[in-house]
Amino acid sequence: MARHLRKWLCAGETMLNAQRPAIGFDLDGVICRPPFGINFAIRRGLRGRPLPTAFSWKGGAPPRGRFLRMGLEVLRFAGRRPMPDAAAGLRAVVELRRPLLVTGRSVLGQALLERWLERHDLRQYFAEVLPNPTALTGPQYKLWTARTRGLREHVDDDGATVYYLALHGVHRVYLRDWPRNRGLPYPPSVQVIRSLEELAEHLACCDQEVSTAGGNPPVAGDDVDPVP
Repeated sequence: MARHLRKWLCAGETMLNAQRPAIGFDLDGVICRPPFGINFAIRRGLRGRPLPTAFSWKGGAPPRGRFLRMGLEVLRFAGRRPMPDAAAGLRAVVELRRPLLVTGRSVLGQALLERWLERHDLRQYFAEVLPNPTALTGPQYKLWTARTRGLREHVDDDGATVYYLALHGVHRVYLRDWPRNRGLPYPPSVQVIRSLEELAEHLACCDQEVSTAGGNPPVAGDDVDPVP
């Protein structure tokens, strides 16, 4: 009987979570700790290329290219651990949103990514895990995913990506604070956060303000650019 009760409770939680608005999460520097705790990968360039109307998919890559890419993904997971606040922060966020993991890492490493999340007990917090199956750059892929999935909110550590998403209409972009992403001319829709728990607090405050004003919390798809 206890087993059936747990299944019923889990099913209820799944249905409730499905009704919450989705939010995109980057992996590296947001969920996954960078090597030696130093985030060298953050980019600061502000000249992102426009999202093309047509692009290729990685399934068509030659075998040699797939092999090299897979080797790179294996190396990128070597010795990597979650950010210290990842589990606690995600537990708080799932009370308010439905997290989707949207990473520029190649879809060829999806099995590795799923295993890494499971090993660190983080997979349970993500409704979907969406590595990049396209030839788009990381910022382009995240914008394309925001548009096709109706994501109004996204969390990232990369300065160039945050600027690009905010500039192209993602309603609110959360910048995970690192020394290398500071000082850029971010649009007003960018909100700096220093932890995922701070993110959850900000989401709760935003929802409360909307509720107090007589509106509804954000619904996926509002104020997001149409699919190209």
